[in-house]
Amino acid sequence: MPRLNALNRIGGGRVPSFPNIQRAGDRRAPKGNYRMAFNFNWALFNVLLKYLKPKAGEAILDLGCSRGFYVREMEAYTGGVIGIDISEASLKEAVTRKVKYGDITNLEFEDSSFDKVYSLHTVEHIPDLRQFFAEIARVLRPGGIAIIVYPWEPFRGFQALVAAVRQYKNPFMARQIHLHRLTPKSIMKLIEGISLAHVESKLVLALGLQYLTVLSKEG
Repeated sequence: MPRLNALNRIGGGRVPSFPNIQRAGDRRAPKGNYRMAFNFNWALFNVLLKYLKPKAGEAILDLGCSRGFYVREMEAYTGGVIGIDISEASLKEAVTRKVKYGDITNLEFEDSSFDKVYSLHTVEHIPDLRQFFAEIARVLRPGGIAIIVYPWEPFRGFQALVAAVRQYKNPFMARQIHLHRLTPKSIMKLIEGISLAHVESKLVLALGLQYLTVLSKEG
């Protein structure tokens, strides 16, 4: 299937045009009907704004957008935001039209389509992390940035224990919800040989302790 041409000039700024996205594979990491603990976290969104610095006309991609709450708020900053998620159940309850079905490890966008990418508490659920970062690098324009937020955990699944008990009545399911325990060091290892550079990482307290990592597209 050919890649989507995600560029369209509107009002002098380059923003993406997005036809309906068809299935691009079925790489479902979280099992069953797993849902995020919070639909929206204002504290985390404010941190995201600080590092993402969205500007009018920029093409921005939300990877793992769920129902699109962050996409909806980001629309106040740029009309060129779009969210991608593989959960059909979440997308049926989307809060914005700027969300589409898709596999975030096999995106249907042309190379260098986006100025910025962000992904909030999604990377820990993805089986193929190298492919995830390779796709970010592919769709980012040179000099573009990616913000990745993921949980701080003393052991894998620590921050998914409550969700595992609430949704599956089994705390051991936490390790099937969180497939990886990630740190800034492991992210830097994962992007070796990919055209992404580590800019900075820090711990962020926003209704829970999490890492925020900033990457930039080389070239």
